[in-house]
Amino acid sequence: MSDQPLPSQTPIKWIGYAEGDLRVAETSFNSDAPSYPTICFLCQSSAEKFVKAYLISQGWDLEKIHDIVKLIKKSSNYTDKLKEMEDKGDILNMYITAGRYPQRISSEEISKEDAEEAIEAARAIRMRVMELMAKPDDLSH
Repeated sequence: MSDQPLPSQTPIKWIGYAEGDLRVAETSFNSDAPSYPTICFLCQSSAEKFVKAYLISQGWDLEKIHDIVKLIKKSSNYTDKLKEMEDKGDILNMYITAGRYPQRISSEEISKEDAEEAIEAARAIRMRVMELMAKPDDLSH
């Protein structure tokens, strides 16, 4: 048995997936035929992964939680510096399913402005998490 952590327990893997989601959202936004619901969903997914990366770097055991605000509340066990990102989490939480499935918010109702707001919210969460994880040791355990 190896002493290496599973990929799901490695913050740098979560960061990589989060960066990929955000990069695809940004690229799609700037394309000739952007899908605003998909962009918003990818931004939610990206921010969720960034927060999970931080939590895992602090020793948190991975849980199946998609609600960014709940994840940010869990971060209060380690820092209060994510608390001010709850409003960004609220914005992105609308797209947990709305960006993928026709539900409360019709995909036709998700606008370019919504997608811009989602990208900015994901970028803000990314920046805060990366500030918190600036020490290389935080990424490896």
